[in-house]
Amino acid sequence: MTPAEESIIVHALKKLGEWGFGVDREAVQSIVMDYLRNANRQTPFKDGKPGPDWMRSFQKRWKNELTRRVGQPLPASRAYACNQVVVDDFYEKLRSAFERLNLSSRPQNVFNCDETGFQTDIGAQKVFCERGLKNPHKTVATSTKTTYTVQICVSAIGHYLPLYVVYKGLNLYDTWCTGGPDDARYTSSPSGWMETDQFLEWFDKIFISETKYLEGPKLLIFDGHSSHINTKVVELALSNNIELLCLPAHTSSILQPLDVGVFKGVKGCWRKCLRSFYDETRCSNVDKKTFPSLLKRITDAGAFSRTSAISGFEECGIFPLNPAKITAEKLATSVPLMSDKVTEDSASQQKNTSTSDTAVSTTCQLSSVLDAASNEGERRTVSTLATAANPAEGTAPVTPRKGIEKAILAHLRHVTPAAPEKKRRLKRTFAECLTAEESRARVLEADKGKIKPGISQQKKLKKCPPARRSPPQRRQDKVTSSKPELVIRKPVWLQQRKEAEEGRQSTATQQPESADDASQNSAQSGTAFSKIMRHRIQLSQVQHFQK
Repeated sequence: MTPAEESIIVHALKKLGEWGFGVDREAVQSIVMDYLRNANRQTPFKDGKPGPDWMRSFQKRWKNELTRRVGQPLPASRAYACNQVVVDDFYEKLRSAFERLNLSSRPQNVFNCDETGFQTDIGAQKVFCERGLKNPHKTVATSTKTTYTVQICVSAIGHYLPLYVVYKGLNLYDTWCTGGPDDARYTSSPSGWMETDQFLEWFDKIFISETKYLEGPKLLIFDGHSSHINTKVVELALSNNIELLCLPAHTSSILQPLDVGVFKGVKGCWRKCLRSFYDETRCSNVDKKTFPSLLKRITDAGAFSRTSAISGFEECGIFPLNPAKITAEKLATSVPLMSDKVTEDSASQQKNTSTSDTAVSTTCQLSSVLDAASNEGERRTVSTLATAANPAEGTAPVTPRKGIEKAILAHLRHVTPAAPEKKRRLKRTFAECLTAEESRARVLEADKGKIKPGISQQKKLKKCPPARRSPPQRRQDKVTSSKPELVIRKPVWLQQRKEAEEGRQSTATQQPESADDASQNSAQSGTAFSKIMRHRIQLSQVQHFQK
């Protein structure tokens, strides 16, 4: 590649890095390979793709303009929200609040609050080990996924209000509240995060009580989390001469002083404190009774410094009020997402390929950037190279600028996520596993069941008279009650006695009895009759009690 072609690639890489679409070495090699293949260039590279040696020499040639850095993850929602329109609207509201409340000369009355989580994981750490060892280990605590929430509030002069610690749990114990920073408050919530009740308590017992000595109205700036928006909070603010200002959604990374100036230093000090604690205690867990003492360590070490808070308000342009602090560099991530102009070439490519709106807007911005990168002299050189590379007659020459743009956009289309498909619920038995083919078959069966008959079929159905139903037959059997009958079983001795009497009666009919035998049998039958009557009385009492 010529220096002019490499300069166009370098300019495009710089702009993509500013917009949040930065690429790595592998992507640069693929872009160069696509460009050279489309230009029908013969290259010494294996399979037409530049190797690591070419990549290292490319970095050395452009080391004054390009460098490799670890990219910080930025969600697309934040990248889209940090645009000029949203930021200008926020500063207009802030300016009107400063003029209405006369806060230009009262930095002590401007506050910012936000909660942050302190995790017990120290992250990856480099250690010394034997050369050639594949998997060196570093012993850590058993529980490293615990998070403790702390509410922090600071003024524009660097004055911090008492810390507000939120534990996860339904109850609060005395060992969780000892050994911490001075004037710190402790509470608990089922989720372990700041909820509506906890924020209301913090606003009433800490913010109002700690700022009531200040003269004049106060301004509290916070993010728009659902726990912060409450009618009771608004009523308390109005009664105590406090004005609430909510930050735009997903803009706390550039507009919130605590995120810009305070939290980064606090988290660095917290990780150092964790490493020393694990070394001292041989990797003991940081439980709820240990956390207050560690929080006091970082507080005494100067993690919540006054200078970092003041610089955070200045960097955000809140105090002193200066919207120019939000430069175009901070809003560069929203440039490819906010473009409204789409060229005809990009629109036609969008119809032929399934891409998202992000790729189309990036096409417009990238085209203008590459136009600015190549001047008139470079264009003449480029056109000469393109004509030599495409000697066929009747074909329009493709400039390197267009070729590089096409290669970069091809890569961006591959990495741009498509629109999510609508998911369908599958009918299955309990814990039934399905393959991909079976799931598709279930979806087709469900679709067939939902298809309605056509117009002609509906007319035929309307013309056909409904089938007559035969009248219901009357049941001749009596309807029995649903209540079960009470069955009382006779005792065994009574059944045996009855069988014995039946046997005597049968023998009496066969043989005549004498007078003595008759009197004896009558006496025995009398005693048996009395026993039977007593038993029947007992049965009647049992039946009456059960009823």
